[in-house]
Amino acid sequence: MKSLLFRILVVTLAIMVECGRDFYKILGVRRRATEREIKTAYRKLSRKYHPDKNPGDKEAEKKFQEIANAYETLSDKEKRKVYDRHGEEGLKEHLKQKQAGGGGGMDPFDMFFGGGMFGQRQQQEEKRGPDLNLDVHVTLKDLYLGRVVSVMHKKQTLCLNYEDCRTDDRSCIGPGMKMVTRQLGPGFVQQMQTQDPGCGGKGYRLKRRCRACPKGLTESAEKILTFEVEPGMTDGQVIVLENEGDEFIGQAPGHVNFRVRTLPHPTFTRQGNNLHMDLHVSLSEALVEFSKTFKHVDGHKVRVGRKDVTKPFQVIRVAGEGMPLADNPSRKGDLFVKIIVDFPTKLTQEQKETVLELFGGKKRTKKKKKTSKDHDEL
Repeated sequence: MKSLLFRILVVTLAIMVECGRDFYKILGVRRRATEREIKTAYRKLSRKYHPDKNPGDKEAEKKFQEIANAYETLSDKEKRKVYDRHGEEGLKEHLKQKQAGGGGGMDPFDMFFGGGMFGQRQQQEEKRGPDLNLDVHVTLKDLYLGRVVSVMHKKQTLCLNYEDCRTDDRSCIGPGMKMVTRQLGPGFVQQMQTQDPGCGGKGYRLKRRCRACPKGLTESAEKILTFEVEPGMTDGQVIVLENEGDEFIGQAPGHVNFRVRTLPHPTFTRQGNNLHMDLHVSLSEALVEFSKTFKHVDGHKVRVGRKDVTKPFQVIRVAGEGMPLADNPSRKGDLFVKIIVDFPTKLTQEQKETVLELFGGKKRTKKKKKTSKDHDEL
């Protein structure tokens, strides 16, 4: 009974997936297309086939409606997920269940293997390809203000029409793997997994030579990846671009991970959310007073000064002049300024005497030259 129900379900789902329109082909995008790529394709095609630009053209009107239907499905994460698994007919059933108050979240397999009828079916995550890890070098100013980065990325992509090269084969259970069933005796069968390079994924195999993909099932392509370096990001932080890795048949693309690497700054060093810098003053400024103005990371001016004696290597804290906080960029850390006193390399005799006189030393007197009158009498 269980075997019969499973066969009916497989056939039903196969019909549901194979029937209906291919929304990806209608928009001219890959099945792994990003939300941005789908939106761009929709805008381009909707402008081309808009009824206002094609008055009286029934074919253009029909095409425009198909484009709208395709975008409505693929721009919605939940609808797209159902469509990818069960096709347009499966999506219609899903929406009917949702409208009827069934929640719409039921997988057709659950009718047979869920709810305790034959035990709970284990959910398996889709296999994902390898991730690509790259470094992105940014300046301290980029991390202070934020920056949008665009890089050219070269990767392997699936042929746009690769699904036309698919043929049904229910023995295929995944990429390069199939299930073989053996009859051991009356009422006894044995199932074994074995390798089969022709299997492209669960339930289908791929023709290696196919007119729909004359260059092969995968081809090299270039794509501009755009991402944001947000204010307050730290060195070593990773920016993840999901599903932007190489595309493989039967599995999701891996992610592209950009690790932030900070280039050294000539003036400032960073420690957490705080900045540190050295500020040089003369000896006279350290003894009396000083006021210095310098440019911050983003170019705005900061003033630091003291009206008292400043010791060498004394640190002055300037509140709110550090790096932005990642979770709240309107708040900032502090700036710590270490004072470097530049001592003179030498002093004149007059300067030495002045220093001794000012700081309580004995004033040096000149030695008298000896004369005949200075000699002791015998």
